[in-house]
Parts: sequence; C-alpha cells; structure tokens
Amino acid sequence: MFVEAFMKSRRYFIFIMLVVAMLQPVNVFATQSSSMQLQCPVCNNSLSARELMSTNNFGGVDTDFMQRPMGASPILIRPATCLKCGFSGYIDDFSDKAKENMPATFTKAILQENALKPAVELASFTDQIDMPAWAKYDLIAQVRKLENSPAGDIAHQYLCAAWSIRIEAFLSMPEEDLKKMTEFMDAKFADRFKSRDKNASVTNVEIAFDALKMSEKAEPQDARSALIGAMFLFHRYGENPNALKAMQLLAPLLASETAKVTEEALKKGIYQEQHFQKLAVENFKTAIATETNAEMKARFCYLTGEIYRRLGDLKEARAWFEQVRAIKERPAFLDEMIVEVEKRMTASE
Repeated sequence: MFVEAFMKSRRYFIFIMLVVAMLQPVNVFATQSSSMQLQCPVCNNSLSARELMSTNNFGGVDTDFMQRPMGASPILIRPATCLKCGFSGYIDDFSDKAKENMPATFTKAILQENALKPAVELASFTDQIDMPAWAKYDLIAQVRKLENSPAGDIAHQYLCAAWSIRIEAFLSMPEEDLKKMTEFMDAKFADRFKSRDKNASVTNVEIAFDALKMSEKAEPQDARSALIGAMFLFHRYGENPNALKAMQLLAPLLASETAKVTEEALKKGIYQEQHFQKLAVENFKTAIATETNAEMKARFCYLTGEIYRRLGDLKEARAWFEQVRAIKERPAFLDEMIVEVEKRMTASE
C-alpha cells in the first residue's frame, strides 16, 4: 500500500552520496554479507537470501536504538519473505528445526486461511531480496502474532519496519540546489561531520538544529541551502516533526512545483515511518503491562516515550520518560538517552 513512495530519485541518490561522504568515516570493516538459499518451512518454496557476516556501528546509533553501520544496513539484510506464501522471518526461522516445531494449525492458517496480508504484491517481485524491507518486517510481525509471540517481539518488528523506511527514504530536489546545499554544509560543518568524538547520529542531529537556526538570519540563498540541509538530516535521522518544520520554512524559497513535489514526498515518507511507529508503540504498551523484568520494562517505557517524541507528542513522551526514571533498576545509559532527547524537545518548542 506504500510502495509507490519508494520510487527512487537519481537526483536524490546523488544528494545522498554527497552528504554521506561527509557523514561516514572511511573504514575497511564495512558490513559484509553472503548469498544463500533458504527453503520455506510452510510451502517448501526455495528463495535466495543474504546472510550477515559482519557489521559495525560507525555511523552512530539513533536515540530509538537504530544502529547505523558503514556500508549496507543489517536492518535491510536480515529479513526474508517467501514470495509464494508470504511466510517471513530471519534465517533461523527457515531452518529444519523451525519446520519441525511448526504446528499444523500455523501452516494451515497461512496456506488455507490466507492469514498473512502482504502490504505489497508478492507476485510483482522475482526475487525476495528486491522486496522492500519494511514490507518484510510487517509480515514478520503478522507471523509473530500467529505464533502468539510476546508483544515486545512484535513491537520490535514494527520498529524495524519504521527503521527500514528511514534508511530508504528518498526525496527529489534540483541538482543545483543539492550542490549549493553540499557546499554550504561543508563550509559550515566539515569539522563536525568528520569528528568521531561522540555518537555520529547525535552530532548530525545537532548540526541539523544549527542549520535550522542559521537559516533565520542568513541571506536567501544560504537560508535555502541551510534549510535543505536541515530537512535532509532531520528526515534521515527520523526527526520528522523538525523535518516538516524545515520544509515549511523552505517552501517559500523554492519554485512552487519543486516545493510541492518535495513536500508531498517528504510527507509520504513520514506517514510511512509513523504508521509503523504507532503500531510499535501499541505493542510496547502491551508488553509493559505484563513485563516482570525491570530492566526490560525500562527499555520498553523509554522506547514508548521516544516514539511519541518522534511522532510529535511531547507531552506523552515526557510522561513515559518519567516512568523510566521511576524504575530504580533501569540501565544507566537510558538516563543519558533521556537527557539527549529532552534537549531536542526543548529545541523543537
């Protein structure tokens, strides 16, 4: 239902290459994977997949725990879907052992009752590797529901779907604007882009806020470049309410048709990501109600608050962060994360 928004723009691909060149360090330890064949445990269909061999987090970690590697993202590599019946999971879910433990009622629900509802047309793909990762995670969540898996596990699948959309987000902008934006961002922030003193994800969001602020007093062309840079970085890191704010400020500085196309694409991408964030938060709430492990409960509460923040509901976010602080056994790193996202909430208001 969302596939039309993932038509990739070559111009935006150039944009990504220019900016990512500034964002990512050069490192030989990029994500590596190898091809393999799997057999669907439900319908015995054969499918090609990728097995993750190694990865890293050189690109930092977002405040909702999405890791950013140098090279391809494991988030896009790990899920697999049988294009014949829709069964979806990870490599272990396609093993002989998984098939042996699969109840007949489960396979019947998929094969005879059509319990799985793909968000894209499976028949339109000749290889499951080409299928968008978010649609695979959506199906994994459906499979987990059929298996009566814990709500926290289901929530994680929806969160992975949201992450996939964030990673694969594409917009279209005139090449001249992208060139000037890159020159402006490089001139203003080159040292900070290259710095590895702290989490690169945090640094890049800080740069986005600074670019947004710079646009207020800049000459029209610099303001235009600053706002394009801020919009891209906010959207790239899932700070979507601020990406919309940057777009609203940018629109009057663009040709009307460019502004219309860019805003429509941005809103589609945001809608897609937030759709799965909402599903994730519903399941995190269910998980919190029954979770007995205090540390895990604190993590679920934090993610619930952080998703609400990313949805733009700051009041709800603050209430959940207070619940995290009320859990004495919470991991210490959650306090640091809350301090960081509270800074962003203040900057957004």
